[in-house]
Amino acid sequence: MSEDLEKFRKYKEHPTIESRNELVESHLYMVDILIRKYLGKGVEYDDLYQVGALALVQAVERFDPSKGFEFSSFATPTILGEIKKYFRDKQWSLKVPRRLKEISSKVQQARDELYLEFHRKPTMEEIAERTGIPEEQVIEAFEGSRAYGTYSLDKTFEDAGEDGDSSFLEKYTGFDEAGYDRVEINEIIDKVMETLSEKDRYIFRERFIYNRSQSDIAKTLGVSQMTISRAERSIIQRFRDEMKRGMEA
Repeated sequence: MSEDLEKFRKYKEHPTIESRNELVESHLYMVDILIRKYLGKGVEYDDLYQVGALALVQAVERFDPSKGFEFSSFATPTILGEIKKYFRDKQWSLKVPRRLKEISSKVQQARDELYLEFHRKPTMEEIAERTGIPEEQVIEAFEGSRAYGTYSLDKTFEDAGEDGDSSFLEKYTGFDEAGYDRVEINEIIDKVMETLSEKDRYIFRERFIYNRSQSDIAKTLGVSQMTISRAERSIIQRFRDEMKRGMEA
């Protein structure tokens, strides 16, 4: 065992603030190196350094030397993940206007109704006819919802909940994103979503992004709750399989 890992082993056995701070200070050079490529993008060095340093503290506290990984392999994606999250949160300023929210609600309801009637994705023209909303505004509503939905999807997959719940990947698949992930979350999302049917995409969105209950979704689709439960398990298994392939690549 290297000298560095030995220090972490001792810290795990007898954790103290002093020993933690000593480990953090001896690895602060990593923060300085990792934040350099993000400089000049509208964020001050001190702000980025603070974000990186806090992530380093988290990495020190969570690192398990018994897994056989070097600390740098664990800490690097942890620090980069927090920096990317900082940029995403800072840059996210899209606020859907109230008018667009009201239109989007009607459009989504009509889309769901038409999907059940036609057993296919309805066209913009069909949605406009059902709602009485001009087709241009229907398109605008979809574009606004898509932008918000992309943000919600990122939050679902990458962030812990306000009450401390794990992210989707960790909570439902057992995949610990913090530190050991070797695949990009967005790539996983894209690959799995491409394999889902229109119906499964609908179930995924309603269940995991909008947090609707299985029984509520089943009622909307006119199927049993067991059908939704099976679909949910199938979707989760697809994510597990895709992440396993990514880890083995």
